[in-house]
Amino acid sequence: MRIKKLVFSLLGLALVGSVALADGLDGQYEVVAPLVAPPAHSLDKVIIHEVFYFGCPHCFELNKVLPTFAKTYGKRVELISVPIGWSGPDPGRLLMIARQKGHDKEMEVKNMILSFTHEKGLGKAMFTRDKLQFVAKLTGLSREFETLMDDPVIVKQMDDAMAFAKEKGVESTPTLILQGSVKVVGNDLVNLKKVLNSMLKEPVP
Repeated sequence: MRIKKLVFSLLGLALVGSVALADGLDGQYEVVAPLVAPPAHSLDKVIIHEVFYFGCPHCFELNKVLPTFAKTYGKRVELISVPIGWSGPDPGRLLMIARQKGHDKEMEVKNMILSFTHEKGLGKAMFTRDKLQFVAKLTGLSREFETLMDDPVIVKQMDDAMAFAKEKGVESTPTLILQGSVKVVGNDLVNLKKVLNSMLKEPVP
């Protein structure tokens, strides 16, 4: 009896996912928990969570173009960076500290860590605190680095970011989660635009 119930439950989830996928959205995507995709052309604004890994070269390349891409949508898109801590949480924690200082400071720190990791060839050494302390110094966050890296609020924010990625079934980066339930994997902006425009009431040409 329990097996039958489990089978019916799984079938129900599959049907919900199928209905969501058949709701008129364009492009390549997957519907993830809560398995409810917005109807086509129903939204005034789409929130995009960019799940990325500081050690990922594809994330580094996407970071060069995604903010500009998002700006072409104006207020119709909100882009939120979600660091995943596959090699440790510390770079993400520094990003959360920078976020407290505003978007520009957050992007300065994100860009610098990615640049040191990939362009300067430091690789996973950037997950160590001595290297991150140097980033904090260059970006004017030395005091905050010393006092907040293990602060419970910052720790929880990074833990929440990793829990979000797990909930959405993120297995590779970059992964973009649109409006909480539409998952777009990779850095193909042509595909992203298709999905986005099919969600918005007013698509961008």
